[in-house]
Amino acid sequence: MNTPAAAPRARRPLLSFSVEGLPARDELLFKSLVRLLDHRTHQHWDWQVQDADLRVVGDKLSAPPEQDPAERPVPLLTIGDTPPPHGPFLRLPLHADALEAMLNRLGAMLVHARELGLAAASRSRSEQVARGEEYRLLRWPSSTLLDTSMRMKLATLLATRPATPQALQQRSGASARECADFISMLERAGFVASSSGSGATGFANSRAPESIWPDSHISSGSEAHHPAAAGPAARANVEPGLLARIRNRLGLLASGPRA
Repeated sequence: MNTPAAAPRARRPLLSFSVEGLPARDELLFKSLVRLLDHRTHQHWDWQVQDADLRVVGDKLSAPPEQDPAERPVPLLTIGDTPPPHGPFLRLPLHADALEAMLNRLGAMLVHARELGLAAASRSRSEQVARGEEYRLLRWPSSTLLDTSMRMKLATLLATRPATPQALQQRSGASARECADFISMLERAGFVASSSGSGATGFANSRAPESIWPDSHISSGSEAHHPAAAGPAARANVEPGLLARIRNRLGLLASGPRA
């Protein structure tokens, strides 16, 4: 199948899919084909357990997954031997060309729907910025969300301390659009929360806990089981060293105020 070369990954929209009701072998095959087709699809597709942009279901599923009317509608892609009464369908065994065409078609629809909602979201975002709404990182984002050096820098700044989009722009040197898009992406994936959101108390107000950093010393070793053993002086010695290494790796020591 002659397909135009896909856009570079950093410039492609990021979409997610979940899989339900497929036999283990077919589920593994579907995920593998999606990864193999990544250089040909117009969007970058990433698997996640729930709250995905696209729900892939088997035709033997006893009942379609129910959707909350208050939430955004999520399209279903049925896979199996028997087509559903309506909706997109792929027959088993899966073929790469058919899957590529389906992902590109559904991806275009999802991106278009997302763009239609940007106007309303932009107004809400402007109101949040006007109120000085802060965003805080709940846990370190997945690698698929950090596919550029600027996104890595933005995530590091948010992990250091909560920030408004305006403050994040000033500290990072990124554009206002880059900061807004990155925060929206993290918010959809559940990695960040606003100061007024239900997840806003996920960590202390002054700084992020070391456990959200990818190489946290808290995640392994005896210190994780005996947090009281390390006194204030010991913690003071460890924390600046960890932050300094990450800042130095991203070139943050010489750019902008310290977080």
